[in-house]
Amino acid sequence: MTRESARAVACSRPSARASARGGHGLSGLTVPLVPSVEEAVTASLRQSILRGELRPGERLQQERLAERLGVSRIPLRDALRRLESEGLVRIDARKGAQVAELTAGDVREIYEFRILLEEHLTRLAIRDIDEAGARKLIEMSERVDRLVRRPVEAGEARRAFYSELYRHAHRERMRRIVLRLHDDVHRYHVPKNTDASRHDHDELRECIRTRNADRGARAIREHLRRACDELVEVLGADGD
Repeated sequence: MTRESARAVACSRPSARASARGGHGLSGLTVPLVPSVEEAVTASLRQSILRGELRPGERLQQERLAERLGVSRIPLRDALRRLESEGLVRIDARKGAQVAELTAGDVREIYEFRILLEEHLTRLAIRDIDEAGARKLIEMSERVDRLVRRPVEAGEARRAFYSELYRHAHRERMRRIVLRLHDDVHRYHVPKNTDASRHDHDELRECIRTRNADRGARAIREHLRRACDELVEVLGADGD
């Protein structure tokens, strides 16, 4: 997000009149067509954190960030509070805001939760998916493998694939929770064994292709267990 784009949002917020025939006191409702300054700043900071441009543990100096983004400190503070609720930022009364760090214990807890949810979502999704949906998912998964040497793009493609896969489970609340958990660990994602990851992807594609839901659920479980072990090793700790 640039200074110019932030100022443009702050100075001009067109809206569309919402129809409220037969309503009571609703005729003045409007639907914003552009994000607020707070929403734009939140999106910009979130992207920088998830891309690794703002590193875990890095202090977020509000004065410098506000100057860089070309906004006042009020929407910036609100944006930081939003990101704190998402687990991406931690705010201390004395030390201020910083990009949240994960411990080995945090990682294990996140992956325990992910395994429970994603095994279930994968089984439901593969059972319900149609031919067109299966083809799309296989193409999305193959794109992830092609981007292995471009980690930022690969991470975005990976998130898009799982978001699309779990959409077919028709459990929207679970899907949103899983994506939040994915974002918690995504910025640490450093695959140590790309051959094993590619094998896992091949296995899941085959399960989607043949509609083998139980095998697909097992494949996701083993893939996430391996990812958890690798990340704990990267963090260099054995416990909390």
